[in-house]
Amino acid sequence: MLLNHLKFAIRLFLKEKFFSTLNILGLAMGIAIGIILLLILQSDLKYDQHYANHERIYRLGAHYQITGIDEKIAFSARELGPVLKEQFPEVLAVVPVKPMDRTLVKYEGKGISTSFYEENIVHTDQQYFRVFTHDFVAGDINTCLNEPHNLVLTQSAAQRYFGGEDPLDKTLLIDNESWRVTALIKDQPDNTHLKFDILLAGLPDQRKWSGSGAEATSEKFWNPDVYLYMLLPENYHPDGFHRKWPAIYKKYYKLSGDHFEGKNTPILEPLANIHFHSDLQDDEPHGNLAYLYSFAGVGILIILLACINYMNLSTAKSMGRATEIGIKKIVGSGKRILVWSFLTESVFLSFISLVLAMGIVLLVLNTSSFAELVGKNLSFDLLTNRLLLFGAFGITLAIGLISGLYPAFYLPGMPTIKTLKGAFKSSQSSLMLRKILITTQFSISIFVVVCTFFMRAQIDFVRTKDLGFSKDNLLVLRIPDTLVFNKIPVIKTELLQNRKIDAITASQDVIGMGVGSSVMYGETETGMKQQGGVLCLFVGDDYLKTMGIPLVSGRDFQPGAKVDEAGMYIANESAVKLMGWGKDALGKKVHFWGGENAGQVIGVVKDFNVNSLYQGVDPMFIVKGHWKTGFLQVRLTGEDLPETIKYIKEKWAQHDPNHPFEFFFLDQRFNEQYKADVGQNKLLSVLSYICIFISLLGLLGLSAFDATQRTKEIGVRKVLGANIPDIILLLSRNVMLLVVLSAILVAPISWWVINRWLDNFAYRIQLDYMLYAVVTLAALSLVFLTVLFQSLKTARSNPVDSLKYE
Repeated sequence: MLLNHLKFAIRLFLKEKFFSTLNILGLAMGIAIGIILLLILQSDLKYDQHYANHERIYRLGAHYQITGIDEKIAFSARELGPVLKEQFPEVLAVVPVKPMDRTLVKYEGKGISTSFYEENIVHTDQQYFRVFTHDFVAGDINTCLNEPHNLVLTQSAAQRYFGGEDPLDKTLLIDNESWRVTALIKDQPDNTHLKFDILLAGLPDQRKWSGSGAEATSEKFWNPDVYLYMLLPENYHPDGFHRKWPAIYKKYYKLSGDHFEGKNTPILEPLANIHFHSDLQDDEPHGNLAYLYSFAGVGILIILLACINYMNLSTAKSMGRATEIGIKKIVGSGKRILVWSFLTESVFLSFISLVLAMGIVLLVLNTSSFAELVGKNLSFDLLTNRLLLFGAFGITLAIGLISGLYPAFYLPGMPTIKTLKGAFKSSQSSLMLRKILITTQFSISIFVVVCTFFMRAQIDFVRTKDLGFSKDNLLVLRIPDTLVFNKIPVIKTELLQNRKIDAITASQDVIGMGVGSSVMYGETETGMKQQGGVLCLFVGDDYLKTMGIPLVSGRDFQPGAKVDEAGMYIANESAVKLMGWGKDALGKKVHFWGGENAGQVIGVVKDFNVNSLYQGVDPMFIVKGHWKTGFLQVRLTGEDLPETIKYIKEKWAQHDPNHPFEFFFLDQRFNEQYKADVGQNKLLSVLSYICIFISLLGLLGLSAFDATQRTKEIGVRKVLGANIPDIILLLSRNVMLLVVLSAILVAPISWWVINRWLDNFAYRIQLDYMLYAVVTLAALSLVFLTVLFQSLKTARSNPVDSLKYE
């Protein structure tokens, strides 16, 4: 029986190639989107689950509450690890992990020197591989991290430095220290939150403490600097950990905590929850559930569009198949058989579409920038990925069944006698359903397009908004060590001899890349007031001039070595407001935690943004000096940039021959903060094009069928005097009205959705009502052109031939 249905489906496909092709194109786009969506969901929802013990691994963070500070951070004190192992019998292992800053790594062998700046280097200890499982290529898992200055490499890192050579027992220079390669492991999957290329044995410790004895010991626990991962028993409940915590707090935290009225509450996070559900600071970038939901939602809408296309064309063509259905009923085909026949037909087309969809997926993943848009390297491998294999077939089968469901139950219900007489016409309910489906299609398309345009407008706004400083034509060089730092005055003098360089300064941090914060004390009427979480920017000479930051009152730092480096502060307007100084900020006393660098405010600058526009302006103090490595910032005129950069490179190499010359422009780096938003917008743009394509594809088929069905009517109208524009208006009027209705229906929904998204930004655009009108007019234009394409032939036909039709 199934074979007979299949044979008939093939014959029908070959008979009606035009409508079958439209259906296949629409279904293929829906299936392709479904497969890509499945790949993304599989990657994101299985984050960190490749570790054998992932259900038993927890990360310990902390909620710190001190006067002026209320922060949840991912770091813990390294001293806490041994305490947990000793005080908590249920803790089977504790692993500290400390990421390194961007570091130069060198390999010198066989007369060849290879060097790279590495971003993903972490320090840990010998317990690491007891907690985290990796695939070893070479080396001993039990001893590779037992000795200081041992390291483990991933395969990709080994390839960079050693090519095809055996890396074991070779030496790498990392920050001018020698480290021996003791093991080689396979690269980590992309869906790993703790990523590294180089794993170093042992933790560096450059911390200094102001106190001694019990006070210094307690102070250490209030200075978190590592990630702590714990291996706990199966089915462990975190409540047991929290019940025991007060004893740990009393013994190790209370002394310092009482001193500054602090509170520390542990945060225990399951490893597999970190990617999407952690909100802690000082962490790797997290996944964004909102983005995942939005992509999944639009993907499902596109699949729905493909299904609607099939339903529309199938029910519209019902009159053409009425006689066929009537004959089948007369010769004994019951309703069940007819239902199975139509479902087989839709599933058959769906599986033909699967072949085309797989080609589309391979094309998208391998020849486009899709991986960059979603930030993942997705692999379409049906042979090794069983979930993907069964998922692709499941999506295809579901789309086939959903698409064919309504035609399968609607068409067999047509009256037999009327179908045989040729008197059957589509029912009002069928026509109404088609109108509802068309309205739904264009509502979805207009919704996605409107959201895409509003997102783009917001992203353009934050990328071009005045930040309170000038980020254009600002070239930034990293100061790699104290040797180069000490040469900065000489380098600065030589570079400024070039007329294409306007100004030069240096700083410990680069605004837009993270500025550190500190606990600050400021003078008030009742004494020194403590404020936590105040940003502190440590700078060199000419910083305000180079960055284009205007003074509101007071003065800038005076140039010269050691000048104004002791006790001189410049505050921004937000810091003045926080401290309650009003217009009397100049001369106010300020100092760091512990009374360090006691001094006064000598100037006030206008507020400027140092972070993305997701956030507002934070209180900040600018301090001269007190740092040894950081960044040189060179203000260029913008004239002949390649030649100017070449000049800077030559001068820099004379003073720093030991490091590769690397630079970036601040505006590009600052805009990277919106990389996820830009990628999301580009992705939505692509999906909006697909929505429009599928909608117009279905409309193309419907308009062709409608024009064919009304051939005789059009002939009569032409005989009575109707011209070509009248005929075109007749054929396009109803669908144009449906597009306008779609725009009206979708307006409040899209308005609510985009407002929710804009709430993430501290600075946002005002929504423009005119955009709806523009998008609606564009949709009407596309619809009109699509209908026009099919209508012209009918409108130009000879009315004599039209009247002979049927």
